[in-house]
Amino acid sequence: MTILQSLARRYDRQALVGEAPVPGFGPAQISFTIVLNQDGAVVSVDDERLEIGKKRLPKVVEAPQAPNDRRGEKIVSGTFWDPTDYALGIPRPDKSGSPAAIEKLRRKAVEKHSAFKERHRMLLAKTDDIGCRALLRFLESWTPNEIGQIHNLEGLPGSNVVFRLQGDNGFIHDRQAARDALLAEASGEGMVTEAMCLVTGRKAPIARLHPPIKGISEKLAPLVSFNEKSFDSYGHSQGDNAPVSQAAAFAYGTALNALLTAKGQDSKGRPRYPNRVMLGETTTAFWAEFGDAESLMRRMIAGGEEEEEDPDGGLPADEGTETTKLRDVMKRLEDGLPLTEASAGTDLKPETRSYVLGLSPNAARLSVRFWYEQSLGDFTANFQTHWSDLRLDPSPRFWPPPLWALLRDIAPQRKSENIPPNLSGEVMRAILTGLPYPRSLLVQTIMRIRADQDQEDRRTGRALEKVSDLRVALLKACLARMYRWNQIAEDVPVSIDLTTTNPAYRLGRLFSVLERLQGAALGQRNATVRDRFYASASATPALVFPSLIRNARNHSKTIRTKVGAGLAEWFEDHIAEIVSGLDGSFPKTLPLEDQGRFALGYYHQRDVFRRKKDVPPEIEAAEANADTSPEGE
Repeated sequence: MTILQSLARRYDRQALVGEAPVPGFGPAQISFTIVLNQDGAVVSVDDERLEIGKKRLPKVVEAPQAPNDRRGEKIVSGTFWDPTDYALGIPRPDKSGSPAAIEKLRRKAVEKHSAFKERHRMLLAKTDDIGCRALLRFLESWTPNEIGQIHNLEGLPGSNVVFRLQGDNGFIHDRQAARDALLAEASGEGMVTEAMCLVTGRKAPIARLHPPIKGISEKLAPLVSFNEKSFDSYGHSQGDNAPVSQAAAFAYGTALNALLTAKGQDSKGRPRYPNRVMLGETTTAFWAEFGDAESLMRRMIAGGEEEEEDPDGGLPADEGTETTKLRDVMKRLEDGLPLTEASAGTDLKPETRSYVLGLSPNAARLSVRFWYEQSLGDFTANFQTHWSDLRLDPSPRFWPPPLWALLRDIAPQRKSENIPPNLSGEVMRAILTGLPYPRSLLVQTIMRIRADQDQEDRRTGRALEKVSDLRVALLKACLARMYRWNQIAEDVPVSIDLTTTNPAYRLGRLFSVLERLQGAALGQRNATVRDRFYASASATPALVFPSLIRNARNHSKTIRTKVGAGLAEWFEDHIAEIVSGLDGSFPKTLPLEDQGRFALGYYHQRDVFRRKKDVPPEIEAAEANADTSPEGE
């Protein structure tokens, strides 16, 4: 099934249960309501914005769709609602402070308000409805100079406003006369081509312009458009090049916009997006043919909310029972049970179709980064394979790690906006198809380990290590899947492996021992062995390890003198045990795959020390009492 077909079907399912807007209407982000009396005078201006955390965000209401052909400097009026420069003639705020820019915005606002007035004169010319007549009287009598009569001006200029008749609960566009006027206008439109719709397979009026999609970038952009003559074929223009009926275009656009729109708040007051997650600049929308399946998909794709400390994933409090069911299903899936067994006691069915769509902003239209359709059973099985490839002991701090967290951990400065543009789509492809992870994932992870230093997360205060659990999990996953696909009979250990003879893994363990030996001898340093030598030791061991071993002998002598022979011999035995498996020499270079093995060995050996498993208690005492002078480093 195509993207447009699956979205249109989602709209049809929502319409059956009354959750989809009628044709010609859609979600609009409204900040203020202008309340009018029957004479068209302003009674009040109601602030519709919602308090979400420390922000005030627009309220989403059902309103006539925004014009599709409002592009750049082109002036096209909306219907019954619009930004203040159209609806009230009040210009948008100018941040530059330039008098010329302010004057330009003022002139534009005059033109836009004239277009708004003319639009409603034409639309409502034949109606006697008191609400519609009140709006017309307002537009005929209102001047932007009257803005001083409105008291709550903060945030009004540039915001979307809508109109209500005093005493009504709904807006003017909700009145039957307003809807009848819109229907009469739509049915009377000329110049509409009829053709076979590519989505429905039926002959119907074709949409000239496709609906704008919200939530991908600051500017609205369609999923389908033909903005240059060179894109036209066989004498067609605009939407006739790829005929999609007006009804189907409305359906898929409405469904996609709904998927990308926030629905309520999470437990911390942030907007909650049940069907959307951000992976760098890629907006990932996901849905299924059954509601509970979508909740499970969110758990698997996004984990919790985009904060590790929120285990509920931002679900509202009234969904507690459903959350418990999902947790139980997720726990069984994490334990390796297939969905047929893990979903016992729920309505989840393996044959339910699931869809994942990745979109990113572009100049004239949205770019489709990826698109996958599969059964829910295949979807969960592919994620289970992904988790198995990632599995480590010790496990990452939250399990299973969501994709956004993995990608953010290997982005420069660990910022989501720095995730390489194509990486999210390539990794998602590997997860949902079971194909090998892209080599760029291995390269990016090793590059960040080599380039970064340990630091503290300013937001949470948590230590951000260069050889972090998520980075090592990614390296382990890349290696495990690559070996499996290439039928290489080599195991990638989940926990520390004392028997493997793989040189890179043993060198990683050795490097961790040498780092801890330095700490026991010299205490905490401004620049440790890891800070100074990790990158070179993991790439060119033969150049680095001989000098590290010589320094280790000096550190061992220091420990023997200040702490005792027992601890020194313990370190010496560990070093000898690891080196004995290296065939008497250090490799000159390590390829990328072996650099991943090096990181895995380092991580496992470091965990042995941190767990204090089979580790002499004197180590911590030695580190606390060590001489921290630079001598002997």
